[in-house]
Amino acid sequence: MIKIDFISGFLGAGKTTFSNMLLRHYMDCGLRPVFIVNEFGETGLDAEIIKADGFEAIEVEGGCICCTLKDDITAAIVKVIDTFSPTNIVFEPCGIFIFDNFFDILKDPAINKKCELSSIITVVDGVNFSFAKALYGSFIYNQIKNATIILLSKLEKTKSSVDELICDIKNINPDAFIISKIWTDWDVKDFEHLMELQKGVSNEHRDHHHSNLNSITVELEKPFTKDKIDKLVDCCVSGAFGNLCRVKGAVLVEKQAVLLNIAMQDVTMQDVTMQGGTLKKFNGLSKPALTFIGLTVHEKKIIEFLG
Repeated sequence: MIKIDFISGFLGAGKTTFSNMLLRHYMDCGLRPVFIVNEFGETGLDAEIIKADGFEAIEVEGGCICCTLKDDITAAIVKVIDTFSPTNIVFEPCGIFIFDNFFDILKDPAINKKCELSSIITVVDGVNFSFAKALYGSFIYNQIKNATIILLSKLEKTKSSVDELICDIKNINPDAFIISKIWTDWDVKDFEHLMELQKGVSNEHRDHHHSNLNSITVELEKPFTKDKIDKLVDCCVSGAFGNLCRVKGAVLVEKQAVLLNIAMQDVTMQDVTMQGGTLKKFNGLSKPALTFIGLTVHEKKIIEFLG
């Protein structure tokens, strides 16, 4: 049977980073994993990041997989099975939805006899948990409540007490296994422990909830100066561009391409290579672009700033 890992978590929590780690572990074990991601917004970075690291990746864009995209996800899984004959599928849903009907997808006759659910993992952002809980409480609770395994991310950055964070999570889901170890310190034994925790996962019905978030994607025609990228980050974090929970995409800062990821108060920038104005490393992006996601998104201000 093909094992499916379901990697949930709020926007920017670190789902793709962990998925990459899990895919690498499967490869090291001689298995054949494939990554499927449901992106929110038009900038399909997550699948391209995974592809750039040498893994097979399928992207399903736009909408909720349990509503408008249910048939698309079913078709994507069938295509993955027929094309790649994988031993494992790592599935990353969009960070702003909870998917009950994903478990109904696994009951589809074309999938049921070939696949089984291996794990339901929720990644909790150790830096932004309290902030996100205050703004997106019901959604955060829903993700944690329905997980069997919870991974704490960004522990090397957090200033909060890890014990208090674990206590907060246990109050929401006392039955979940919680793993609190800095990800760069993970080794084979940690993945073996994770595999043991995965046993006994069921396809039971789970709650479904939508968060009323908005998004826009803006293609960038001009390179940024270093001063302008600093101002952009400040506007995103300060609330000048709206109540944003995630900004992600690729920008050209002077002559250097940069991957920008903002998850509420957590900002990271990574240099990438470009060739002829096209992002060489991430072939799915024809030109630099940014996606802004939030409860409120001041589209006019953003476009004026980026114009």
